[in-house]
Amino acid sequence: MRVSEAMTRHCEAVKASDSLRQAAQRMRDKDIGALFVNDDSGQVAGIITDRDITVRAVAEAASADSEVGRYMSRDVISCYEDDDLEQAAQIMEEQQIRRLMVCNHNDEPVGMLAQADIAQALGRAPLTGELLRDISRPSDLHSQQH
Repeated sequence: MRVSEAMTRHCEAVKASDSLRQAAQRMRDKDIGALFVNDDSGQVAGIITDRDITVRAVAEAASADSEVGRYMSRDVISCYEDDDLEQAAQIMEEQQIRRLMVCNHNDEPVGMLAQADIAQALGRAPLTGELLRDISRPSDLHSQQH
């Protein structure tokens, strides 16, 4: 199975200068847990997740008006839409991340692959349980997870 068969297309984005409140409202309105973060040129500069907002920002007593760019994860790991889904899951396991940016071969983002997308696509396949276990494995407190 290819990544394109499981991924979510046309993902939402915010600007790095947008507020945490704006990001949280967009997540609520779209019923999603992550947004790409674009820089001033429109390029993906990072990703902000509901976890980033609650664990990073709230833990630091950040204002809801604080800029998304301060709390986003900057190292966005990606794969290609025609990659094998199991290879993408392996990347997620190795990097201990819950989401991958999906790009076309022009390196333009075309969607996002989330842990939930893989679970839904594979159903009860053994890879699903392995993926959940390995991604959720405790790591050092300073790692950037998305």
